[in-house]
Amino acid sequence: MLEGALVFLLLGRAAAASSPLDYDGKPPAKVEAREVKREAGRIEYEVKFASPLKSPFPANDVVWAHFSVPASGAKVPCILVLPVMAAPNIWIEERFIKRFEKDGFAVAWIEMPYQFHRRVHASEPSGQVFLARTAKRLAFNYRQSVLDARRALAWLKTRPEVDSKRIGLFGVSLGAMVGAAVYSVDSAPKHAVFLLGGANFPDLVVHSSMTEPFLRKSGIDPAELKTAWIGLDPLDYKDKNKGKTPLLINASWDTVVPKYNGLKLKEAFPDSRQMWVPLGHYTAILHLIWMPGYVSREFLKTL
Repeated sequence: MLEGALVFLLLGRAAAASSPLDYDGKPPAKVEAREVKREAGRIEYEVKFASPLKSPFPANDVVWAHFSVPASGAKVPCILVLPVMAAPNIWIEERFIKRFEKDGFAVAWIEMPYQFHRRVHASEPSGQVFLARTAKRLAFNYRQSVLDARRALAWLKTRPEVDSKRIGLFGVSLGAMVGAAVYSVDSAPKHAVFLLGGANFPDLVVHSSMTEPFLRKSGIDPAELKTAWIGLDPLDYKDKNKGKTPLLINASWDTVVPKYNGLKLKEAFPDSRQMWVPLGHYTAILHLIWMPGYVSREFLKTL
C-alpha cells in the first residue's frame, strides 16, 4: 500500500512537471535542404522539415526555413529569426538579417504557421489563419509555432557551419512572443533579443488594438483563452527564467502590444534589460535606421 502511494506521488510530480512546450530535443528525422543562392561570400539554403504537431491542414505542417552561412565553411555563431506573423513579407526582418550576415553570423529564419508557403490557400493573406476562432485552436497554433522553432534549433545544432554553443534568438512582434516562450524552455539559445514583444497573451489579445476587434467578433471567451494558455506564456516560467538576460526592446506608445504587456515580458525575465523607444508598433519602423546595427552588436558581445 505504501509502495502504491509512492508510485502515485511520483507520477503526480512527473505530470506536474510536464509542459505543453516540451520537446524531445531531437532534430527532424528528414530534412530537405536545397542550395538556392551563392554570392557575396555566402551560401543560402531553402530548408523543409515536418512540424512536430499536426494541424488539420497538410500544407501548414511543413516548416519552411531559410538558412544562410558564410561560404568559408568556418564554424560560426548563428541567429534564429522569428518573424512578424501577419506581414505580407519579411521586409522588416531582412534589415536585421542582412546586418547579421554582414557581421559574420549564420542566420536562419522560419516561416511561422499559416505564413507564406504554409498558407492553406494561395489566396489567403499570409498568417491570417493563425488567429483562429476558438481559444483551443489559437493556443494550438501558438504551441505549434514554439515547437517548430525548437525543432529548427535542434537542426541548427547539427549543422557543421554552426557553433552549437553560440546560438542566438531574435523575434519581432508575435515572433518576439513566440521567441520568449522558446527561450523560456529551450537551452539551445545562449542569448535573445525580443523586439516589440509582450507577455500575458490572454490579456494582450483582449486589449490590443489589432486583436481586440477580432476577439470580440469571433466570440472567444477570455476566460476560456486563459485556461487554454496555461503553460504557453513566458510568465509561467518566470522562476525558471531567473538568470537569463535577454534584451527587450519595446515602443512607448504601442497600442498593438500595450505597455502593460511589455512590462509583463520584463516580469517574465526578471534579469532582462528592457529598452523603451519612442513611437508605436508600426511607426517604430523609423528606428530601423539604427536598430539592426545595435541588435547585431548585442549578439556580437554575447555570442
